Amino acid sequence: GGIDVLVNMAGILRATHTTETSLEQFMQVININLVGVFLSCREALPHLVKTKGNIVNADSTSSFFGHPYMAAYASSKGGVMAMTRTLAWEFMNKGVRVNAVAPGGISTPMVAGMAQGGFPPEPDMTLFAHLTRPDGHYAPPEDVAGVIAMLASADGRHINGEIVRMD
Repeated sequence: GGIDVLVNMAGILRATHTTETSLEQFMQVININLVGVFLSCREALPHLVKTKGNIVNADSTSSFFGHPYMAAYASSKGGVMAMTRTLAWEFMNKGVRVNAVAPGGISTPMVAGMAQGGFPPEPDMTLFAHLTRPDGHYAPPEDVAGVIAMLASADGRHINGEIVRMD
């Protein structure tokens, strides 16, 4: 009967030295991670206003403190953070909530791809010390799904404009 929840989870990650990142590479990440979120929100919002629904966007801890070799990714996720908060304010009087979840390391194919040669040549791995958990393990995707489900449900009805960090 309508759209009740929009979850924007699509994204890509390219790790390159900033000085070696082409504009095409940078824009590909921005287009998928940020422009894609904008387009999905723009198209869903008229329906969500009717149903008093909500949006949950995929952000990242990179929007809080950056990630080395990921200027495009961190920039795109910083944009998602700003868009989430902006839409929350813009649509709160219309009954629509907008939040985001910002995971750290999650056991996904994207993270596995980084571990299997996704770093740029000769990376300074000491720069990544703040990105991993002390026990060296990544959280399972189900942990992120649980937070998304809470934000999208009646349990999250008093949460709006928040970026829930999961790290």
